Amino acid sequence: MSTSTGKSHWGEWLAWGISLLAHPIFIPFYAVLLYFYLSPYYYYDFAKILKLIFIQAILVPFILLYLLFHLKILRSFFLSSVRARLYFSFFMAIIYFTLHRSVAGIASLDELSVFFLGIAVSLLIAGLFNLTGRRISLHLLAMGGTLIFFGYWSWIHRHNILDILSIMVGLTGLLAVARYALRAHTLTELALGWLSGMAGMGLAIWLH
Repeated sequence: MSTSTGKSHWGEWLAWGISLLAHPIFIPFYAVLLYFYLSPYYYYDFAKILKLIFIQAILVPFILLYLLFHLKILRSFFLSSVRARLYFSFFMAIIYFTLHRSVAGIASLDELSVFFLGIAVSLLIAGLFNLTGRRISLHLLAMGGTLIFFGYWSWIHRHNILDILSIMVGLTGLLAVARYALRAHTLTELALGWLSGMAGMGLAIWLH
């Protein structure tokens, strides 16, 4: 009995760890790092761009989440209530649209501007679900959008990154299992999050 309880305890901690490392705030930043790694262009302002993204897309939202949690407006860093998710989704959509506009005029960063627009559109879709009282997985939303973006990148550059795309799919499955094991989402909410991320990124690519 104690052995089973111990395994369950460690399994829960592992699920929490995966959820934290792959928090929706962090995934787009990881994607940008991968983009610069794969991109054939040389960016003289690489550090400046990463700093901009880190401050706007990670630091500012993290501070906001901390303040809301400290003031007891939020009960969890993982945004358990529909109302909290609604505010977070629209707030982050504004941030990513701002990032989109910030880099849209730079020719060598045109693809990255599409990525930011796709994340913004996906978050707006999530917000629309929230308005109807429904929760969807923002973790899976970020993963779905990232998968579509790099699939698009692979196609326009005629560069085979099937191995990387396969790893993304595997990590998405691992993340989905972690979120489901923590009872953070139903299977439907996980699927809707993933599809919303793909749809939002696909729409951004189409508009581009």
